[in-house]
Amino acid sequence: MSEVVGVLAGQPPLPERTLRRAREAGFRTVVAGFAGSVSRETERLADCFRRFPLGQAEAVLRYFQEHGVTRVLMVGRIGHRSIFTLTGHDPTFRALWQTLPARTTTTLLSAVTDLFARHGVEVLDSTMFLQDWLAREGNYTPEVPVSADLARDIEFGWQKAWGIARLDIGQTVCVRGGAVVAAEAMEGTDPAIRRAARLARGGLVMVKVSRPGREMRFDVPVVGPRTIRLLARRHAAALVVEADRTLLIDPPQVIELARRAKLALWGKKCESV
Repeated sequence: MSEVVGVLAGQPPLPERTLRRAREAGFRTVVAGFAGSVSRETERLADCFRRFPLGQAEAVLRYFQEHGVTRVLMVGRIGHRSIFTLTGHDPTFRALWQTLPARTTTTLLSAVTDLFARHGVEVLDSTMFLQDWLAREGNYTPEVPVSADLARDIEFGWQKAWGIARLDIGQTVCVRGGAVVAAEAMEGTDPAIRRAARLARGGLVMVKVSRPGREMRFDVPVVGPRTIRLLARRHAAALVVEADRTLLIDPPQVIELARRAKLALWGKKCESV
């Protein structure tokens, strides 16, 4: 009999990749897809699938319990701004929401993880089936020259990114010439890049790091081809991601796009956070 794993699925492509790899590893998947985020492909790949509105904690827990699920993965982005549009929350979620000390991604998902644990459902490392997509340490684009000024901006951005991460504001900063041009908050990475590009044309350095505590069960940083193309159109100079903690969607394509754009792409490890 196949081992069962539950999946709380958001936006593609991470849920689809996870489900394919889980099937290859011999797992049966029971998927709870969030309405407005989950794709038809996720539904097709799941062994068992049901769609839920955000905020239906009791129904999701019952669904997993009915299918013998004791371990789940949270995979795929759900926009933080959706906290302002919750209309179908049940009493359990409403009680959880009222106890949050702050309405950040970390506090909310930590509370959901604790809620699941109290009902006998363990939340696993979300990269369990995505290890080959984790960024490695090192220079992905050694053919792209890095000047002394650019190296200084990379280090400056790295320190500032950890500053906003420690405050649980966001995961990304864009810097240029020793100045923070834009910091990501609730809107997400791509809007932050666009905002930065309007203020400082060309030469931007984007740095993305993980959340406080380097939590891998939820909200793992992600960079994919769309972000690389956006940086290329804005004539950015470098992208630095935290090694071993950031997912690169389709690494060969990401690296090739960075090379074509002459965008320095680095994986940088942080040992002290």
